[in-house]
Amino acid sequence: NAAPDESTKGSRWRAYAWGVLAALTCPCHLPLLVIALAGTTAGAFLSAHWGVVAVALVAVFSFSVALAWRAAHTAGS
Repeated sequence: NAAPDESTKGSRWRAYAWGVLAALTCPCHLPLLVIALAGTTAGAFLSAHWGVVAVALVAVFSFSVALAWRAAHTAGS
């Protein structure tokens, strides 16, 4: 069994990691993502399938926010 201090450190690390993923997959960043990937195959896919990508980003964003919230509250207790 891990010491409580090590467990808290792991929870904090997970909270930050999920938080970074949430920030990167926030649907409001989709236009910036398309601009950043312009001229690439990924950029062409994003611009051609805007709706599908938006729905996928909302799903990943929601999932990562929930897990970041859970990890942050685990680290705090």
